[in-house]
Amino acid sequence: MSSSGGPASYRTLLESLRARVRTYVAKQLLLPRQEISELIAANLSAVKWMLVALVFLFLFLVSLVFLVIAIIAIWLPLPLAALIAMGVFLLLGALLAFVGYKKLVLKGPERTIRSFKETIAWVRTGLLGRSGS
Repeated sequence: MSSSGGPASYRTLLESLRARVRTYVAKQLLLPRQEISELIAANLSAVKWMLVALVFLFLFLVSLVFLVIAIIAIWLPLPLAALIAMGVFLLLGALLAFVGYKKLVLKGPERTIRSFKETIAWVRTGLLGRSGS
């Protein structure tokens, strides 16, 4: 080490820069995880609607079986009642499935992509000394 303190100050500066870069990279790696967890939370509501719609679609299948049995067993108004029940279950299932589909949030981690692009631009201009062209 020299008495002027030059190399020691450069070493300190580089260690500080390296620590800051590590912290920055660690935070950059946390951003996609946070954004993806937000997307999953937003889609949980849609999944709930889709599950309820699935229940009604299963009820539709059960009523279809009862309709077939009723048509074979007797030729009275009972099949008409089963047909009405099937129609109601089918309409409810379709409506709930549509509501669940509309609640889906289908997008990628946009903030993460934008942040990475900004980081690349900053590295090119700040650290590498390149211009924006």
